Amino acid sequence: MTTAQSDLPEKSLRKQVFVAYSYRLYPKDDYRQVYKRLEQTYEVTFIFADEKITNMHIMKKIESFIRSSDFSLFDISGWNPNVTLELGFAMAVSEQWYIALDPTKTETKEVPSDLRGLDRIEYGSYTDLHAKLSLLLEQRYPRRRASGIDALLAERRAEVVKLLTESPGLSITSIAQLLGVEVDVAKLIVKPMVDSQLETTGVKKGTKYYLRGAAPRK
Repeated sequence: MTTAQSDLPEKSLRKQVFVAYSYRLYPKDDYRQVYKRLEQTYEVTFIFADEKITNMHIMKKIESFIRSSDFSLFDISGWNPNVTLELGFAMAVSEQWYIALDPTKTETKEVPSDLRGLDRIEYGSYTDLHAKLSLLLEQRYPRRRASGIDALLAERRAEVVKLLTESPGLSITSIAQLLGVEVDVAKLIVKPMVDSQLETTGVKKGTKYYLRGAAPRK
């Protein structure tokens, strides 16, 4: 399938991402709320095929969205045939695409072997999906270029160490503000550091973070 370049919509000055997922797997409002929050934070527009009414054949419409977006995200949870078809098309025409997957909703054996080894965004909740998509958007539209999500996490964890060296006893909200990220992202950054690099005092909203050995003793 080919489409003349002049027939495709021009890219908007606003960042745009095409998203495909199984509409039967998740309640529409719940799933898309994750993306609405990200739109507000990162000034990006997420495009879903059913939200744009055009006179084009559905695959022509999806082709135009894929080609006119900065990149595409295919949530293959449940291994939906329509999402599979759209992913296959994106793989043929673009290198700018990512895979998302909730392993609890997808039998690994259902996914072709050539996709199982690809880097993917794995999540287990809407909160988890929001945090990891936030990291992806920071990677795609960075203030400083990082080579990948793992590299970005390592960079941010080094910043946390520096922050706590200078100002011991910060809350997760303070850490998020100082890093310039949302609280969910700050939790994703900090959680693996606890015990190995950090220790805490207090509980829940009163939790304060310190470098190991620096927390005040009773």
